[in-house]
Amino acid sequence: MAALGSTDRLEAATAAGGDETVVFRDRARRLGLAFAVSVVVSKPSQIAPEAIRRAEVAMQAGGDGLVYIAPGEDALPSVRQWLGLYRVAHRRLRVATPTAIRAALMTAGAADFAAAALSRLPALDPSLSARRVATLSQSVSGGAILVVLAGLISAAPSTTLLALNAVAATLFFGVTALRFIAAHRLLHRRPARPRLARTDDPDLPIYTVLVPLLREERMVGDLVAALDLLDWPKDRLDIKLIVEADDLPTRRAVARTISGAPYEVVVVPPGGPRTKPKALAYALTFARGGLLTVYDAEDRPHPQQLREALAAFQRAEPAVVCLQAPIVVNNRRASAIARAFAVEYSALFDGLLPALASLRLPLPLGGTSNHFRRDALEAIGGWDPYNVTEDADIGIRLPRFGFRSQTLTLPTYEEAPVAMGQWLRQRTRWFKGWVQTWLVHMRNPMRLIREIGFRQFIGFNLVGVGLIVSALLHPVYLATLFIAATNPLVLWGDGSVIASAIVGLNLFNLVAGYFAVALLSRRTLVLRKRGADAWALFGLPIYWLMMSLACLRAFGQLVVRPHHWEKTPTVAVGGARGGR
Repeated sequence: MAALGSTDRLEAATAAGGDETVVFRDRARRLGLAFAVSVVVSKPSQIAPEAIRRAEVAMQAGGDGLVYIAPGEDALPSVRQWLGLYRVAHRRLRVATPTAIRAALMTAGAADFAAAALSRLPALDPSLSARRVATLSQSVSGGAILVVLAGLISAAPSTTLLALNAVAATLFFGVTALRFIAAHRLLHRRPARPRLARTDDPDLPIYTVLVPLLREERMVGDLVAALDLLDWPKDRLDIKLIVEADDLPTRRAVARTISGAPYEVVVVPPGGPRTKPKALAYALTFARGGLLTVYDAEDRPHPQQLREALAAFQRAEPAVVCLQAPIVVNNRRASAIARAFAVEYSALFDGLLPALASLRLPLPLGGTSNHFRRDALEAIGGWDPYNVTEDADIGIRLPRFGFRSQTLTLPTYEEAPVAMGQWLRQRTRWFKGWVQTWLVHMRNPMRLIREIGFRQFIGFNLVGVGLIVSALLHPVYLATLFIAATNPLVLWGDGSVIASAIVGLNLFNLVAGYFAVALLSRRTLVLRKRGADAWALFGLPIYWLMMSLACLRAFGQLVVRPHHWEKTPTVAVGGARGGR
């Protein structure tokens, strides 16, 4: 048959607001063929992902099966000529929309695509998958270290505990130092005018937007309204709303809300770990865009964020394949926890991450609003379905393959947890995922150093291990401060110079840690004209104690439920609830 032409870009009728069904029904009439509203195909031996992306042809099994085509406007003369030569083909040919063909092919091959999504990263390198929490050598080494420490504590408890304290304090101060560096970078920084790509460029790439949804039927309307505002030609957008097969309320809400391009529903078949990265890994197979980003159900991205990302990719060196947009909390007045969360996000996304990017260190990416070159994302194996903090994993896996991440300025507005239970479940998952990520990438430390270099190796451990150690160490520092203030002789009474130095180091770390966070938070809040929110920093000791609780809970879950994804409900602007 003649080439069917490209359906990547729907022609002017659809781009101007026309209906895809109307466009292809008219083409069927002009070709003298029947139009099929829906497409049903039997599962062939293999369906190529590229066939689904192009969505030009689908056929039923058997000698008399129907063949469905979605010809481009430029292909109509050739198809008409071919039909004139083979008039018998009229009985078997039907015209359908690309959306209908794509949906039929995705449904027919769903089981195979789900298996491929789970095996993509292990097939590339099984050591990079978190399916196994710890290898045998890691378990043996960890057990041996615990036995040795137990013996040392039994033989020389004071010396051993002081040594452990010194190591932990070094990691704690390393994180503090990074915050001071980030704050220094902001000393003379003024809000910059973002550089934006032009959307009238005829060669503008297709941009895929992946949005995983789980039990978020009440948020679909607001989500689609926000995505409709994206300043990008609709015929160049590929928005995939990813839903679980058994989440019928969300599927019905999506069906009621969207009416065709640029929206498409991707149904994740049951099985495997029920995680966000599994849903993303499955949907990656069907992404049509050369550029790709991820949003959550509660996200409200700046309308021009895609344009800033494209301009940044165009300016950057080829190794830069990921851009992290800042996430700004828009419900900070909902509760004290939401306000503290907003201040924390301000310091992270407007302060620490840009500093890490400028130092060329691995970025602990956010779980949303990261923009990728799709070919690079596929080259590193995509998302790990078994890692519950898939963003942190991608952040270190990219430099292992020679790639880099940078940051953007136009934000995505997002909802923060407003209650202790919501916050604790989310933060527990984050800590668990960070430990998973550290265990995965430290399976062979010497290999990691060879791949990313010693400086990035230190940066990875400072950020990853340092944040975990900081959470565990904070209650110790607070206890030290309390004892030093109420009964200092208990700490300094034995006259030990080493003990006194360690106590002094702990107190210094506590004060320096608070000061670094306060300084960085204040400067980033001012950038977004939210300086009044800085009063939330007075609750920092309590907020850090909450982190300590979440960290301890994460270690417990890592042992008994390592791949469990705790659902985190959030409150949308209109009061609807959702979250993933």
